[in-house]
Amino acid sequence: MDGSPSREHVVQLVATEVITRRKLLAAAAGVTAGGVVAGCGLTASPNGSARADAVSLGRQPAGLPARQHAWTATLARDEHGNPIAPRFDRLLFYDLEGPPTREDARALEAVLRALERAYPWGPNGLLFTAGWGPSYFERGLKIASPIERPKGLSSFELPTLDDYALCLHFACDDEARVAAVEAALVRGERLPGINGSLELGGALSWRETRTGFVGTGLPAGHQNVGGIPPGNPVPATSPLFMGFKSGLRKNQATEDYVTIADGPFSGGTTMQVSYMRLRLDSWYGMLDETERVARMYAPEVTPAQVNRFTTDAESDPGLLDRAISRYGVIGHSQTSARARRNGKPLIIRRDFNTVDGGEAGLHFVSVQRSIQDFITTRNAMNASHAQVLNPSITPTINNGINEFIFVVRRANYILPARAERSYPLLAGRSFTY
Repeated sequence: MDGSPSREHVVQLVATEVITRRKLLAAAAGVTAGGVVAGCGLTASPNGSARADAVSLGRQPAGLPARQHAWTATLARDEHGNPIAPRFDRLLFYDLEGPPTREDARALEAVLRALERAYPWGPNGLLFTAGWGPSYFERGLKIASPIERPKGLSSFELPTLDDYALCLHFACDDEARVAAVEAALVRGERLPGINGSLELGGALSWRETRTGFVGTGLPAGHQNVGGIPPGNPVPATSPLFMGFKSGLRKNQATEDYVTIADGPFSGGTTMQVSYMRLRLDSWYGMLDETERVARMYAPEVTPAQVNRFTTDAESDPGLLDRAISRYGVIGHSQTSARARRNGKPLIIRRDFNTVDGGEAGLHFVSVQRSIQDFITTRNAMNASHAQVLNPSITPTINNGINEFIFVVRRANYILPARAERSYPLLAGRSFTY
């Protein structure tokens, strides 16, 4: 046995999580039907929307990129030129309560513009995207979805497949700020400098929030949770729970590469969101540093080399078959790198650690031109042929980090260009840029 949780255990965890969040929703003042539209002082109608021509959108700040997902240029860089991710993230998930209207679109756009005016675009202010899932198009607009539904991508995955209509991803370097933005959108709490409520209503109904962090010192400061053994094994300098760097410059796609080139979503991209639980008791309790390096990168890589990594991991995918036959162990970076096209990665990872539910986890957020690019990368990580060449390697044993991560939930979204982010493809939208 590989120690993976049973299907029944995973289902129980997910069910408990959903029930807990819905109790929180009811107890914490929930989402009211009425409210004040941001910046215009108009009370919404009983269904939560105001007259479309009465909602003041206000101006957007100059210089905002046309792409919602254009974050990289705003990020600080380390001494090697690698971008430094925002330190804190929140994912807010919404369902549709009924068919969306142009009033709903205008009200949502007013809220997003109010945030853009309140905070500069960047980690020192606020970064965010609005992603729309298949249910928005299929049930809300009654049209075929331009984004495919999620699915399990390996024999050992048992994820709950999310069916949310909207995912709002917020990120910045100020944890209090992303918490305040959530409180404003979900509970109607006021934000400094913004006149009126930002509470989202109308066709939207909040269902869940996921939180997290990434950056030097943050994982070590949050390691007293389930899934991590006692003794503070997470290094104080690590940006992630598993003790290694992520997001080196040459192991990420560029924003140009992941941008959709034509069609109704030209200038946009796709987003994949997975919630993974981490089992680090055995990662730290049973493996030494050399063994962890072999599984994270490749068995040919040494801890000394890892300390010298600057722009990419030196885990040659061309040596994979040799690793399979000689070592009986293969590395995560070595297998994943096989998904590169002309030597270039297919996705941008915007993942972050979490202690949601009191358990160590990872919210794996990626953006890519098509969901197929994510699937290709995930399939490469499975390294299915290794199990044929060497029986000591199974789907989870001695196979990268597969033994230590468990996908609990997964979803796919499309991120339109900024001009189309509020209810894309909805007929009768009455605002322009």
